[in-house]
Amino acid sequence: MKQAILFASFGVVNAEARTACIDAAAAQIAAAFPDYEVRQAYTSVFIKKKLAGQGVQVDSLPEALENLHEEGFTRVIIQPGYLTAGEEYAKKVQAVVEEFQPKFAELIISRPLMQRQEDCQEMLTVLQAIFVLESGDELVLVGHGSPHQHNPAYENLQFLADEAGLPVHIGVIEPTDTPDFAAVLTRLRRKRAQNILLAPLLLAGGAHVNEDIAGSEPESWLSRLQAEGFNVRTSLKGLGEYPEFQKLYVQRINELRL
Repeated sequence: MKQAILFASFGVVNAEARTACIDAAAAQIAAAFPDYEVRQAYTSVFIKKKLAGQGVQVDSLPEALENLHEEGFTRVIIQPGYLTAGEEYAKKVQAVVEEFQPKFAELIISRPLMQRQEDCQEMLTVLQAIFVLESGDELVLVGHGSPHQHNPAYENLQFLADEAGLPVHIGVIEPTDTPDFAAVLTRLRRKRAQNILLAPLLLAGGAHVNEDIAGSEPESWLSRLQAEGFNVRTSLKGLGEYPEFQKLYVQRINELRL
């Protein structure tokens, strides 16, 4: 039986972030499951087009599944690279799987990293291992968020951090979603914070990190926090660079009890 694992992520244009984060996470999966062929797919049409203009070809999820079908693979597991089960997951993974289900003996979707409450606890444990704070630091983590479909995963993660008494504050980039910058600022003021470690709550670096989170423009999170008088240091790596984070994908697949 020919079997494959498809690591389906939103994708990223930046070549260094692609190698260090997405490719590294896929390699961790491949090492853990040597009996499976591991391939990748990007769900962002915009990113695929940008990469094609640079001569880089990455399959969409439908393209990757069609290729696997034509090559005779009968069992395929899709591991989403997303942190949350949001709009992208519903439209670009679940809907595609429904379409392709009849073509495979087994077509299985694993779940995003923070779909369940207990998942958020695992994520929090990993984040504590990754980010070592100096005395008096407050950690501000910025995820993507959704413009159309609010996802409670970020608030669940914040609840667990607060319950554990951790100096962690979760925000999202999308201006129409929450927790937004204003919510995080209120929390920091309430704690009378002075020193902040600002980092992405994202699989990969790239434009969101270099512009929205830590850019030099006045609307970036870094600029706005500095304008409020905070001392801010940054950690600009996407989470995919950290082996502790990569192993969460392996864990999700193992939970399928293959």
